[in-house]
Amino acid sequence: MNAVWTALPGGRTNQVWRVEDESGRRVVKLYAKSGGTPLFRNDPKAEAMVLEAIKGRNLAPEPIFSGDLPSGAVLVYAHQRGSPWRSGVAPVAHLLRSLHDLPLHADLQPMPSASDDARSLMAQTLDILSQIPSHDAQPLRALQPDGVTFPSGPRRLLHGDPVPDNLICPAGEPEGMPVLIDWQCPAVGDPLHDIALFLSPAMQQVGRGQPLTPDERKAFLTAYDDPATEARLAALQPILHWRMAAYCLWKLTRSAPDRAYEAAMRAEIAALQALSA
Repeated sequence: MNAVWTALPGGRTNQVWRVEDESGRRVVKLYAKSGGTPLFRNDPKAEAMVLEAIKGRNLAPEPIFSGDLPSGAVLVYAHQRGSPWRSGVAPVAHLLRSLHDLPLHADLQPMPSASDDARSLMAQTLDILSQIPSHDAQPLRALQPDGVTFPSGPRRLLHGDPVPDNLICPAGEPEGMPVLIDWQCPAVGDPLHDIALFLSPAMQQVGRGQPLTPDERKAFLTAYDDPATEARLAALQPILHWRMAAYCLWKLTRSAPDRAYEAAMRAEIAALQALSA
């Protein structure tokens, strides 16, 4: 049986192929052995665990195999036909709400907790800035928000990276609910963590070339329909913008800088400064 292997674009960390033969299409992911970042883990065991726990719910691809090879950890799952999300925020809001409404599976309780309260978000951002040369980090340190104190909300299963390229819209169904792929940094914590990542001006800039408009942001929150989570998001938004700007700067100051994050950082800083304008 001859299989056709096609490298898939989009992944910034791991190698991914679509494999097609008489039995159908599958995706094979070979994990980089050290592909994590200060904001996004690269955890093959966690991804396999989550896909198994939520299979059959149309929120993620169906898992087929996971294991270790001499070249690294491997995950195989059913190929999701469609294209990466680029517009139409309501289906994404409904998808994330469906995910966050799931009962927290007992096997997932040991999953790492997301940084989603004011203190832990501040600590995480300062840690990111500590990994950046001080002369580069100083302008962002000067933008550190003051007086933000807010606890985290309920503990829910989080995707951890719901950015445009990780949302696959079903082929031929422009209004259909997307499917979340690339679950290598799942967590448990406040749903605002996933929401903030999707709404992030930087992540939208990197993923689709432009941040969401104010109307798109409003439409997303209306469709998600959780006033308590929206209130926590609003309270923590200054730190969330600051953290993402720090992450963009971290990406830009690596030995192999990712220049896509230049415009992304500018977008995040502009959003932070607009809050106090």
